[in-house]
Amino acid sequence: MEFVAHRAGNALDRLRAAAPVADVIEVDVHLGRHLKPEVRHAKRLWPTYRLWDRWYLLPSDEDVTGLDEIVAAVPEAALWLDLKGFTRRLSRRVLPEVETRRQLTVSSKSWWLLGPFIDHPGVRVLRSVGNRFELALLLILPSRVKIDGVVAHHRLLSDAIIDRLSRKGVVFTWAVTDAAAIERLAALGVTGVIVDHLDLIEPGRAAAAAGARRRATRRS
Repeated sequence: MEFVAHRAGNALDRLRAAAPVADVIEVDVHLGRHLKPEVRHAKRLWPTYRLWDRWYLLPSDEDVTGLDEIVAAVPEAALWLDLKGFTRRLSRRVLPEVETRRQLTVSSKSWWLLGPFIDHPGVRVLRSVGNRFELALLLILPSRVKIDGVVAHHRLLSDAIIDRLSRKGVVFTWAVTDAAAIERLAALGVTGVIVDHLDLIEPGRAAAAAGARRRATRRS
Protein backbone atom coordinates (compact mmCIF):
# COMPACT_ATOMS: atom_id res chain seq x y z
CA MET A 1 0.00 0.00 0.00
CA GLU A 2 1.21 3.52 -0.84
CA PHE A 3 1.15 6.27 1.78
CA VAL A 4 0.53 9.80 0.54
CA ALA A 5 1.32 12.83 2.73
CA HIS A 6 -1.73 15.07 2.44
CA ARG A 7 -0.84 18.65 1.42
CA ALA A 8 2.71 18.13 2.66
CA GLY A 9 4.02 19.68 -0.53
CA ASN A 10 2.27 22.99 0.10
CA ALA A 11 5.16 24.31 2.20
CA LEU A 12 8.86 23.68 1.91
CA ASP A 13 9.35 22.72 5.57
CA ARG A 14 6.55 20.12 5.50
CA LEU A 15 7.78 18.89 2.14
CA ARG A 16 11.24 18.15 3.51
CA ALA A 17 9.78 16.47 6.61
CA ALA A 18 7.56 14.20 4.51
CA ALA A 19 10.12 13.19 1.89
CA PRO A 20 11.93 10.56 4.04
CA VAL A 21 8.77 8.83 5.33
CA ALA A 22 5.99 9.13 2.74
CA ASP A 23 5.83 7.24 -0.56
CA VAL A 24 4.18 10.18 -2.31
CA ILE A 25 3.82 13.87 -1.40
CA GLU A 26 0.61 15.68 -2.31
CA VAL A 27 0.67 19.26 -3.60
CA ASP A 28 -2.36 21.53 -4.14
CA VAL A 29 -1.84 23.50 -7.36
CA HIS A 30 -3.78 26.59 -8.44
CA LEU A 31 -3.37 28.96 -11.36
CA GLY A 32 -2.06 32.13 -9.76
CA ARG A 33 -1.24 35.64 -10.77
CA HIS A 34 0.40 36.09 -14.18
CA LEU A 35 -0.79 32.52 -15.01
CA LYS A 36 1.92 31.03 -12.78
CA PRO A 37 1.11 27.70 -11.04
CA GLU A 38 0.95 28.34 -7.30
CA VAL A 39 1.12 25.84 -4.45
CA ARG A 40 -1.47 26.56 -1.75
CA HIS A 41 -4.66 25.28 -0.17
CA ALA A 42 -6.15 28.76 0.21
CA LYS A 43 -8.28 30.22 -2.57
CA ARG A 44 -8.16 33.62 -4.25
CA LEU A 45 -11.08 35.95 -3.50
CA TRP A 46 -12.34 37.10 -6.90
CA PRO A 47 -11.99 39.74 -8.27
CA THR A 48 -9.21 40.59 -5.81
CA TYR A 49 -6.06 38.55 -5.21
CA ARG A 50 -6.60 38.19 -1.45
CA LEU A 51 -6.30 34.65 -0.14
CA TRP A 52 -8.98 33.07 2.03
CA ASP A 53 -9.23 29.72 3.76
CA ARG A 54 -11.93 28.22 6.00
CA TRP A 55 -14.01 31.40 5.72
CA TYR A 56 -11.40 33.89 6.87
CA LEU A 57 -9.04 36.19 4.98
CA LEU A 58 -5.32 35.59 5.15
CA PRO A 59 -2.90 38.51 5.59
CA SER A 60 -2.53 40.61 2.47
CA ASP A 61 1.22 39.91 2.41
CA GLU A 62 0.79 36.13 2.71
CA ASP A 63 3.64 34.45 0.86
CA VAL A 64 2.79 31.98 -1.92
CA THR A 65 5.17 29.29 -3.15
CA GLY A 66 5.52 28.60 -6.85
CA LEU A 67 5.24 25.04 -8.16
CA ASP A 68 8.73 25.37 -9.63
CA GLU A 69 10.19 25.86 -6.12
CA ILE A 70 8.51 22.69 -4.84
CA VAL A 71 9.61 20.63 -7.83
CA ALA A 72 13.21 21.81 -7.45
CA ALA A 73 13.31 21.22 -3.68
CA VAL A 74 12.84 17.43 -3.86
CA PRO A 75 14.05 16.30 -7.31
CA GLU A 76 13.80 12.57 -6.52
CA ALA A 77 10.53 12.52 -4.55
CA ALA A 78 7.30 11.17 -6.00
CA LEU A 79 4.86 14.07 -6.21
CA TRP A 80 1.07 14.08 -6.42
CA LEU A 81 -0.38 17.23 -7.98
CA ASP A 82 -4.02 17.90 -7.12
CA LEU A 83 -5.15 20.44 -9.70
CA LYS A 84 -7.60 23.06 -8.42
CA GLY A 85 -9.97 25.30 -10.34
CA PHE A 86 -11.68 24.95 -13.68
CA THR A 87 -9.45 26.24 -16.48
CA ARG A 88 -7.29 24.05 -18.69
CA ARG A 89 -4.75 26.83 -18.74
CA LEU A 90 -3.59 25.42 -15.40
CA SER A 91 -2.81 22.05 -16.99
CA ARG A 92 -0.96 23.67 -19.87
CA ARG A 93 1.15 25.72 -17.45
CA VAL A 94 1.88 22.82 -15.10
CA LEU A 95 2.95 20.25 -17.67
CA PRO A 96 6.20 21.95 -18.77
CA GLU A 97 7.30 22.32 -15.14
CA VAL A 98 6.96 18.61 -14.34
CA GLU A 99 7.40 16.78 -17.63
CA THR A 100 10.84 15.50 -16.64
CA ARG A 101 9.63 13.98 -13.35
CA ARG A 102 9.95 10.21 -13.27
CA GLN A 103 7.27 9.67 -10.60
CA LEU A 104 4.22 11.87 -10.87
CA THR A 105 0.55 11.46 -10.01
CA VAL A 106 -2.03 14.02 -11.16
CA SER A 107 -5.62 14.23 -9.89
CA SER A 108 -8.51 16.66 -10.01
CA LYS A 109 -12.22 16.91 -9.31
CA SER A 110 -12.38 18.96 -12.53
CA TRP A 111 -11.81 15.92 -14.72
CA TRP A 112 -11.32 17.92 -17.91
CA LEU A 113 -8.06 19.29 -16.48
CA LEU A 114 -6.52 15.82 -16.70
CA GLY A 115 -6.62 15.47 -20.47
CA PRO A 116 -3.12 16.85 -21.22
CA PHE A 117 -1.57 14.33 -18.80
CA ILE A 118 -3.22 11.19 -20.14
CA ASP A 119 -0.69 8.86 -21.82
CA HIS A 120 2.14 11.20 -20.82
CA PRO A 121 5.18 9.05 -19.88
CA GLY A 122 5.63 8.55 -16.16
CA VAL A 123 2.36 10.23 -15.17
CA ARG A 124 -0.44 8.45 -13.31
CA VAL A 125 -3.80 10.16 -13.87
CA LEU A 126 -6.56 9.79 -11.26
CA ARG A 127 -10.10 11.14 -11.22
CA SER A 128 -11.07 12.52 -7.82
CA VAL A 129 -14.56 12.02 -6.37
CA GLY A 130 -15.76 13.57 -3.15
CA ASN A 131 -19.51 12.93 -3.10
CA ARG A 132 -22.08 10.37 -4.22
CA PHE A 133 -23.05 12.27 -7.37
CA GLU A 134 -19.45 12.33 -8.61
CA LEU A 135 -19.08 8.66 -7.72
CA ALA A 136 -22.23 7.70 -9.64
CA LEU A 137 -21.02 9.66 -12.67
CA LEU A 138 -17.65 7.94 -12.55
CA LEU A 139 -19.18 4.49 -12.31
CA ILE A 140 -21.24 4.95 -15.48
CA LEU A 141 -18.32 6.19 -17.56
CA PRO A 142 -17.71 3.88 -20.52
CA SER A 143 -14.63 1.71 -20.28
CA ARG A 144 -13.08 3.41 -23.32
CA VAL A 145 -12.57 6.56 -21.24
CA LYS A 146 -8.94 6.12 -20.21
CA ILE A 147 -7.90 6.75 -16.62
CA ASP A 148 -5.26 5.13 -14.45
CA GLY A 149 -7.45 5.03 -11.39
CA VAL A 150 -9.57 6.86 -8.84
CA VAL A 151 -9.13 8.76 -5.58
CA ALA A 152 -12.25 8.91 -3.41
CA HIS A 153 -13.27 9.98 0.08
CA HIS A 154 -13.25 6.95 2.37
CA ARG A 155 -16.95 7.46 3.29
CA LEU A 156 -17.86 6.47 -0.29
CA LEU A 157 -15.97 3.16 -0.24
CA SER A 158 -17.95 0.03 0.47
CA ASP A 159 -16.68 -3.44 -0.44
CA ALA A 160 -18.77 -3.44 -3.61
CA ILE A 161 -17.70 0.07 -4.64
CA ILE A 162 -14.01 -0.74 -4.18
CA ASP A 163 -14.48 -3.83 -6.34
CA ARG A 164 -16.07 -1.77 -9.12
CA LEU A 165 -13.50 1.01 -8.92
CA SER A 166 -10.64 -1.49 -9.00
CA ARG A 167 -11.73 -2.47 -12.51
CA LYS A 168 -10.89 1.09 -13.61
CA GLY A 169 -7.38 1.02 -12.13
CA VAL A 170 -5.73 1.87 -8.85
CA VAL A 171 -7.87 3.07 -5.93
CA PHE A 172 -6.70 5.69 -3.42
CA THR A 173 -8.68 7.23 -0.59
CA TRP A 174 -8.35 10.23 1.72
CA ALA A 175 -9.46 11.30 5.22
CA VAL A 176 -8.15 8.07 6.77
CA THR A 177 -7.23 8.76 10.40
CA ASP A 178 -6.39 5.45 12.10
CA ALA A 179 -4.52 2.19 11.56
CA ALA A 180 -7.65 0.04 11.90
CA ALA A 181 -9.20 1.74 8.86
CA ILE A 182 -5.95 1.26 6.93
CA GLU A 183 -5.96 -2.47 7.70
CA ARG A 184 -9.57 -2.80 6.52
CA LEU A 185 -8.86 -0.89 3.30
CA ALA A 186 -5.75 -2.94 2.58
CA ALA A 187 -7.75 -6.14 3.03
CA LEU A 188 -10.21 -4.83 0.43
CA GLY A 189 -7.45 -4.13 -2.09
CA VAL A 190 -7.15 -0.34 -1.88
CA THR A 191 -3.90 0.82 -3.49
CA GLY A 192 -3.06 3.68 -1.15
CA VAL A 193 -4.22 6.10 1.52
CA ILE A 194 -3.78 9.85 1.89
CA VAL A 195 -2.99 10.74 5.50
CA ASP A 196 -2.87 14.09 7.27
CA HIS A 197 -0.31 13.14 9.91
CA LEU A 198 3.11 11.72 9.15
CA ASP A 199 3.18 9.82 12.47
CA LEU A 200 0.37 7.61 11.16
CA ILE A 201 2.55 6.23 8.38
CA GLU A 202 4.71 3.84 10.43
CA PRO A 203 1.81 2.10 12.26
CA GLY A 204 -0.14 2.34 9.02
CA ARG A 205 2.43 0.24 7.19
CA ALA A 206 2.12 -2.51 9.80
CA ALA A 207 -1.67 -2.35 9.57
CA ALA A 208 -1.53 -2.45 5.76
CA ALA A 209 0.68 -5.55 5.88
CA ALA A 210 -1.83 -7.26 8.17
CA GLY A 211 -4.66 -6.32 5.83
CA ALA A 212 -2.74 -7.64 2.82
CA ARG A 213 -2.26 -10.97 4.61
CA ARG A 214 -6.00 -11.16 5.32
CA ARG A 215 -6.70 -10.48 1.66
CA ALA A 216 -4.24 -13.16 0.52
CA THR A 217 -5.79 -15.69 2.91
CA ARG A 218 -9.30 -15.03 1.59
CA ARG A 219 -8.17 -15.41 -2.02
CA SER A 220 -6.21 -18.63 -1.46
